[in-house]
Amino acid sequence: MDAYEALKETFDDLFQQAVEEGCYTEDEAAELVESLDVYSLLQVVRHNATTVYSYITQGRQERSFNYRGEDLFRQKATLLYEETDQVTMEIVVATRTLELWLLEDMSLAVVSCVSVNYDHDGYITQYRTIKDTPVIDSELCLDLGELVEDLNGLCGPVYEHTQPVYEP
Repeated sequence: MDAYEALKETFDDLFQQAVEEGCYTEDEAAELVESLDVYSLLQVVRHNATTVYSYITQGRQERSFNYRGEDLFRQKATLLYEETDQVTMEIVVATRTLELWLLEDMSLAVVSCVSVNYDHDGYITQYRTIKDTPVIDSELCLDLGELVEDLNGLCGPVYEHTQPVYEP
């Protein structure tokens, strides 16, 4: 199976789970899936893929302690969706977010990220852990209509001469 088919299957499965949970009707889910530009999304996802670490600490100061922990997924991934779960704001901002990542193998992963941020990214520490639940059953309050809009927005207006092309 090539990457295009794998990505399409991933989103078909996600929307099918939403139908089974009673969140959407078959017609609504099919309409949302059809509105996804999977080919363009595949290009953007591959272009934006990055290594995600389980632990990061870094600062902007000259001698700040910059550290990267283990590779969280053991492959590159692209952040598709993020929602803030908890926040405390003083001099230091502590945040817990839930994130939806698309991995290079075109599978989805829900991740919990705890971030401590001092002085507007002057020094930041992040800890991520994978949640072992299906996307629909996770704590993530995922609105699939909003997700489709965000994903199509990632693709944006593209001019042929500026977009790198990745083979399917």
